[in-house]
Amino acid sequence: TTSGTGGKLFISSGSGSASTSGDLVLITAKAGTAGLSGLIVLSTGDATSGNSGGIYIGSGLGASGRAGHVYVTAGSGNSGTGGELVLSAGTSTFAKGTGGRLSITSGFGSGSSSGDLVMQTSKAGTAGISGVVILSTGDASSGNSGGLYIGSGLGASGRAGHVYVTAGSGNSGSGGEVVIKAGTSTFSKGTGGKLTISSGVSTATTSGDLVM
Repeated sequence: TTSGTGGKLFISSGSGSASTSGDLVLITAKAGTAGLSGLIVLSTGDATSGNSGGIYIGSGLGASGRAGHVYVTAGSGNSGTGGELVLSAGTSTFAKGTGGRLSITSGFGSGSSSGDLVMQTSKAGTAGISGVVILSTGDASSGNSGGLYIGSGLGASGRAGHVYVTAGSGNSGSGGEVVIKAGTSTFSKGTGGKLTISSGVSTATTSGDLVM
């Protein structure tokens, strides 16, 4: 009908009243001797007027135990590179709209510590180098590009967290470099970016040392 919604499709495994509920397995068949295995596409449909639907992937609540883990992993191969894992927020074509936000946050601990957030490349194999980690904002075609902030949160009844920027050690050649460099300006009347290194302020006692 003109005002009604389409029917809901509900797929659920079986309940176990005294034990574990059934698994729900969504998988394509393996490929033959000359071909690829099939794709799995999880997507909502387009909207002609209004927002399109969302996709939610998560585990349920745990009672007297932890909640279930959520794993998103790319497969391994024996030729070429490993499978890519791409997390990309949406694009906006609206004249005053911004692109979608990508938020990665660790879990909250209501009575203890929050979870760690670990971003690192895997170690290298027997003949290679470990991967690069790039934290960078994109270029701007008109106006300022975005900033990059690295810092620790406030501490209550304790100190704030430390921030370490260190290069690794090696057993051949020189140690890793640490380069801190302000930006360049190509504007005819512009100046280069300012580089400020400052110790911390103490509101009641001595400020922090600056050791170079």
